[in-house]
Amino acid sequence: MKLLPKYLPAFYCLICFPIFTQAQNGIKSSIWNVSNIYHTPAYKIISRDSAIGLIYKGLYYQGHQQNIFAYYASPATLYGKHVEYKKFPGIVLVHGGGGQAFKHWAIMWAKKGYAAIAMDLRGNGPDKEHIDGGFVEENHETPYFKITSKLDDQWMYQAVADVILAHNLLLHFPEVDSSRTAITGISWGGVITCIVAGLDHRFKAAVPVYGCGYLWESGRMKQQLDQLSPGNKATWIKQYDPSNYVMNATMPMLFLNDAQDPYFVLKSYMNTNQEVKNKNLCIKIHLKHSHHAGWSNQEIYYFINHYINGTPGLPLIGLSSERHEKIMARIYSPVKIEKVFLHYTNDTSSGADRKWNTVEAMLKNKRIISPLPPKGTTIWYLSLIDKRGLKVSGEVQFIDQKHSLE
Repeated sequence: MKLLPKYLPAFYCLICFPIFTQAQNGIKSSIWNVSNIYHTPAYKIISRDSAIGLIYKGLYYQGHQQNIFAYYASPATLYGKHVEYKKFPGIVLVHGGGGQAFKHWAIMWAKKGYAAIAMDLRGNGPDKEHIDGGFVEENHETPYFKITSKLDDQWMYQAVADVILAHNLLLHFPEVDSSRTAITGISWGGVITCIVAGLDHRFKAAVPVYGCGYLWESGRMKQQLDQLSPGNKATWIKQYDPSNYVMNATMPMLFLNDAQDPYFVLKSYMNTNQEVKNKNLCIKIHLKHSHHAGWSNQEIYYFINHYINGTPGLPLIGLSSERHEKIMARIYSPVKIEKVFLHYTNDTSSGADRKWNTVEAMLKNKRIISPLPPKGTTIWYLSLIDKRGLKVSGEVQFIDQKHSLE
């Protein structure tokens, strides 16, 4: 078997080969403790060009196995015989609200040398039209927070399973190195990435962009949760908030967000980040909330490629300390650091309305040295930019005004 585009069968079904890297009885202590969650789903190919369009089988939904459309792309689908056959690392791409199976997202990663799968979690196909047997959205609105009497009818339940099954399918393809896969998701795809990272330990790296847990705390997600009945709200939080899962993540995770994001606010984002042992952080200011703006951040690729292919990764800013009216933090980096910064705000508004101030700090002996933020500061953090133009952040600090920095 040489090239996937030439040798993939037109319709693969009848037998579902299990992936034997994890327990076959489902994911214990979770609502996804179902017997086929780690089986390779049956699938059929519906189109072939630079990316392969396919439909694979999900969990049971409305009395039948759900159909999910996805694009699969790799160097082999892009270049065919011009690519020497080898095992490619894999990546699972999870869209956010209003999204779809983005073909160009899969191709973008294929051009970087990855086998990529991008699925549609909304029941639609390549033309954004509903497919037979796909999830049904009423009035084309994704029911993120809907709790129904049957678990199988809940979008979040199906969406998380769809992502895990897409990973199973990716691992089944003979050109994919099953020991080197990663996951990244945008917005609601970031929420799902946080959940899946705590459930599916086969991934070697994970990057949630925008999306996080602790969604009941503040921001627009809280507003939507508060519209549920108290019982349904409690059920949704228990079943689906990433805070219940992300602490079980075993792979390194990069958290990337905008300091002013109105959907996944900074406090909730940092609370989620704090649950993870092996992590890095990239908080940017004025980062637009969109699929393209999210996946275009080069920090995602450099972070993932480090853990997948052993290339130089992102710098890391250690814990900060206060000494002699200065803030200090050690930098760990494989490349030269160009500049370091202090970001702070005394604005008590939230999300997109909050105004931030940025001042350049001093870099000395692999340490950031910064003056204390001014009196009245409510939030601050350190950041850096390296010679590749990549940015990372230190831990975001929220100041209790009763005990604020003087």
